[in-house]
Amino acid sequence: MKNNNHKIVTIFLSFALILNLFFLYYIKYANQKLPITEFSLANIGNIFNLVIIFTIIIGVVFYLRKKRSDSRQIIYFVLILFLSLIVTYILTFIVFPSGDLYFLNQTEDKIIDAAMFSIYQFILFTFLSFIWLKVIGSDRMVLFRSLVNGALAMLLFLVLTYLYIQTRGYSSNNWALTKSSKNIAVVLGAAVWSDNQPSPSLSSRVDRAIELQYGGYAGRILLTGGNAPGERSEAQVAFEYAKQKGIDTSKVQYESLTTSTTEQILYIKRNLVSDKRIDDIIIVSDAYHLIRVLEISKFYNINIKVAASKLRLNFEQKLFWQIRESIALIVFWSFAL
Repeated sequence: MKNNNHKIVTIFLSFALILNLFFLYYIKYANQKLPITEFSLANIGNIFNLVIIFTIIIGVVFYLRKKRSDSRQIIYFVLILFLSLIVTYILTFIVFPSGDLYFLNQTEDKIIDAAMFSIYQFILFTFLSFIWLKVIGSDRMVLFRSLVNGALAMLLFLVLTYLYIQTRGYSSNNWALTKSSKNIAVVLGAAVWSDNQPSPSLSSRVDRAIELQYGGYAGRILLTGGNAPGERSEAQVAFEYAKQKGIDTSKVQYESLTTSTTEQILYIKRNLVSDKRIDDIIIVSDAYHLIRVLEISKFYNINIKVAASKLRLNFEQKLFWQIRESIALIVFWSFAL
């Protein structure tokens, strides 16, 4: 009878964990305003979610086959995992009062959402460690060790992502540009300084797009970005800067509604991908940013080209932005946020 009960519990827990995975996938596509029919395993984030959950399921199966297994702790972990994901999902619908809280140049709402999803990820890594410590028969301070291992796994994930950004070079065909007047260069928005002055990042991106147009690699330029505290949006400031550079403004357009990289790529998907008048879509941004741009585009199932601006950064600035991008890429891989 005990064996039958363990089988039922194993099936129930496995089903609950698979349901957790499907719910996570649903949240990821809902976060990006995409139907779940867009789902594809051809990106790192979805594969990562799948591998983690099924590694836990395998651990649960092995542990509950042991004679002295206790399913109560496993059930508690699954419940906590589910509850944390549900609470996190609900929080994505809540708009918090605007404030002056910023971290790594991110707004308060995004900080809170990313923090809650990170807590879920920490619980997931802790659960993974806990179940496999139980499988190998380790009972000494198992919960404490699992918490430590969960934190170490988060740190390792960050280091591996940082190395991925560093080593993913220009070998990809996404950097191979061809000359065509039917290509369009899309400049991603960047910070605007006081008195509606473009930051070095924004001006260098516009400069690169102008260079592409003069070189015959793009016939038109699209400037994006509405997230600016001044009177004008990022895109409007970029447009004025391009006009001062003497560019033919009839070949330049802008949109001021998008406020993030994901929103800008979604705009591209909805407005440019199906346009038969366009050959290649060339996204222009800073070099440290383009790896995440490519990963987001892959999630959206769109093919793009990329071109790096010639922004110069000192060591501290470069390290700051690369760490920021590593965190942002982890959050996107894991939760499409």
